[in-house]
Amino acid sequence: MRKYQSWTAKAQTWDYIENRYIDDWQGKHERILSLVQHIKNSDYKDRLFGSTSMDKLVISIYDPIDYRKEALHITFDLWSRKWHFEYISMPFQEPEFIRTYDEERGIEKFDNFIKMIKW
Repeated sequence: MRKYQSWTAKAQTWDYIENRYIDDWQGKHERILSLVQHIKNSDYKDRLFGSTSMDKLVISIYDPIDYRKEALHITFDLWSRKWHFEYISMPFQEPEFIRTYDEERGIEKFDNFIKMIKW
């Protein structure tokens, strides 16, 4: 039996995450930036925690965030112009939820996911 070792990161503030996408990516990740601003301007900011790993946004209801447990991983592919959502609920298991969405549907689908999982 494998022993679980968490892979955690302290949550970053939504302001920090927003600035990171502005400064580090210089406008290339405007879709993820729009999602971060959507979170910042809603009540999500008080109940969701976020962290970035390269161009990936990882969201959880816990701080610190365990990247392999109850975490939504979101990327936006700049070439295909598609969102990729992957929800990992438990370590050592396949992701519970994997979806790809068209560019204009990302925020809507994010809101739907949050409602579906009751975060």
